[in-house]
Amino acid sequence: MLNRQESSKKKTGGFLDAYIALAEKLSELSGKIAAYLLVPLVIVFLIEIFSRNLFNQPTTWAYGTCYIIGGCAAVLGFGYALKAGVMVRIDVIHTHLSEKTKCILDLILFALIFLPLMLGTCYVCIMNAAASVSSMELLSTGSWNAPIWPTKLVMAVSMIIFTMQGLAEMCKLIKRLKALQEGE
Repeated sequence: MLNRQESSKKKTGGFLDAYIALAEKLSELSGKIAAYLLVPLVIVFLIEIFSRNLFNQPTTWAYGTCYIIGGCAAVLGFGYALKAGVMVRIDVIHTHLSEKTKCILDLILFALIFLPLMLGTCYVCIMNAAASVSSMELLSTGSWNAPIWPTKLVMAVSMIIFTMQGLAEMCKLIKRLKALQEGE
């Protein structure tokens, strides 16, 4: 029979593992969607290029469409990029540190910089998306007044997924730090 401390560790570890798995699945899914959005983006670009250069008939809708698709593809990839470890890091400093010091530094930076910034960004994106949906906002650039509110919804959801992935990275750092401390 497990004592209370071991039981508590298993519950916490189980919750952290489940949360990490959920955040990573959402990041994977949003990354795949971002990748698939690049296909229609390239197609629209090609249509515009051929229409403009071969037929001297530029489209009125390509700019707005590329703006919307490209914007969605970019923000949907944030969570996946963080999960894959391809976000910007100052390796000049990071590579010279011990594994334990790296974990501590990363945790501090996530807690002091990433988390407050992303919580604020999520709040602003959610409020902006809600206002955009309620007014059924249209794109104000270009000659085609495309609906922009779906893009703002995607942006809000993407920022939530990015923040969730950041929290998952913090959980992984905590687990790694505990493992390093137990190994000492």
